[in-house]
Parts: sequence; structure tokens; C-alpha cells
Amino acid sequence: MDSQRQNATGMESVNRPQSLEQLSRLLADLKSGTAELKVGKRALEVLDGMITYPKQSAISSISHLAKTFDVNPSTLTRLAKSLGYKGFAELQKIFRDYTAGTENFYSRRAGQLFQREDNRHEGMHLATRIANEETQNIASMVDNLNSKTLDGVVDLLVHAPRIRTHGLRQSYPIANYLSYGLGLIRNNVSVLSIAEHGIIHGISQLEPGDLLFTIGCAPYTRSTVTASQVAREQGVAVVTITDNHASPLAASASYTFISPTSGTFFSNSMSASLVLIEVLLSLVARKLGDKALDSLMRYEKLIGKMQFEI
Repeated sequence: MDSQRQNATGMESVNRPQSLEQLSRLLADLKSGTAELKVGKRALEVLDGMITYPKQSAISSISHLAKTFDVNPSTLTRLAKSLGYKGFAELQKIFRDYTAGTENFYSRRAGQLFQREDNRHEGMHLATRIANEETQNIASMVDNLNSKTLDGVVDLLVHAPRIRTHGLRQSYPIANYLSYGLGLIRNNVSVLSIAEHGIIHGISQLEPGDLLFTIGCAPYTRSTVTASQVAREQGVAVVTITDNHASPLAASASYTFISPTSGTFFSNSMSASLVLIEVLLSLVARKLGDKALDSLMRYEKLIGKMQFEI
């Protein structure tokens, strides 16, 4: 009996998540019922909340987190042990390690860029390096794709009555590009914008069956994460493009695309996300067929008319 208990403990120690991304994957398995271990419904909700707000989970005391999630501190301790950790402190270290990697994000990336050796051909060397990194990011994005996710998302992009895209900072142009491209081949697509009466006002116009498509990567904006959560609670389908499975955006999404953002550039690389948008738009256009063609021809006529009148 003792040897069996020791083996089980050793197994938990080996299999316990070592990163927030692994913890997020385990959460997905727990939600789908495919995980080997089992946790209670309330504990699962707590874990979901902790992963959604990793910074809060990293800096809060166990009593403060328990109060936030309206549970006893013992619930957090039991959750940690059920996941294979010795206690809550060991579970919390996963969140602290993760958030430590997002501090001083831009200046740290720029510092790495400035540390590169200078030479007479630095311009060409840098251009080649960045181009190679972007190529690798795109290839990695493609490797992460699967037919089930692509088919499910394309179906939503074709059939959802209303679609809103949302992303801030660097992700805003990507969200805008998706909205523009979809708007060329179907109706009722727009960007969910702070300028347009606010995010909550925009989400309130969506109903079950509609789609919110979010784009975001670390360091994440609270607005995008909150928009995803609120939309999901309203029964709106949520699709996201983000940088890893530990992203708080992935926690609220029905479908998640992983788009790597690493590289020499002092901020996040967005090229893989842009290519992914073009893939999705092409698949949607092909599925819409003549409807997409009619929409594009209508658009071309309007362009011609505007040029004539001017």
C-alpha cells in the first residue's frame, strides 16, 4: 500500500504542470473531461479564474485569492495538491515565473536588440535575421493549425449573424484588417472599438450565435481579456489569435489559434498573425463562393462610381 502511494505521489510530481502554458492545457483537458485526474466543479472554476488573471494570481495572498473567488483558502490548497503540487505556494510559483517574464517587456526586448554586434553590413544582417525569424514564426503558426479548428472557425465566419473583431495596440491593425477583409465578402462585420461608444456598448449589441474575434499577445490588455469573458458569458462565440495556450484570451475562447511573436524586433512580431488572417479570409471566400464574388463585384462598382463622381 505504501509503495503504491509513493508511486502515485511520484507520478504526480513528474506530471504536474511546469509552466502556465502546461497548466492551461491541463485546464482544457479538465473541462473536456479527457484529463486523467479529476477536480471539483468549484475548484475548476477557481483554476480557470487564476489562469485568466495570472498577474493577480501571482501577487495575491492565498486568503485574498480565496476571497476573490468566494471560496475557503483550503479549497486553493486542495486544488494545488490535486494538480500534483506540494501546496499552494508551489502552484503560485507557476504564475510568478510567468509574470516575471512579462515585466519591462519592451525595454528588455530593445536591450537585446542593442546588444547585437555592429559591423559594416549590420543593416543587411539585421534584415536577414528578422526575415528568417518571421519565416520561422509563420512556419510554427502553420504547424499549430489543425483541420478541426480551421473548419470550425471558417464556419463561424461564414454563418455568424454579426461579427466583431477586437484587438488593441499592435493587435488593432490585425483586427482591423480582418474586419476589412470580411466586410468585402459578407455583411455585419465591424471592429469593436473603444472610440465607438466603448467596448461594453459594442458587446451588448451581440447575441448568442454572434461572433467576437479577438487578437492579443503578451503583455495582454485588460480590455481584450474582459471583452472575451463578457462575450462568452452572453453566449457569444469567441475565437482568438494569441501567442500561447497560457494566454488569458485562450481561457475564454471556443477556438484558439497560436501565432508566435518572438524575434529580434523590440516588440511582438505580428507577421504570422497577418498571414493567418489571409488564410482565414481565403477559406471564407472559397466557402462563400458566388456570394463572395457578388460582394466583391458590388464593391468594385462602388469604387468605380466614386472615382467617376470625383
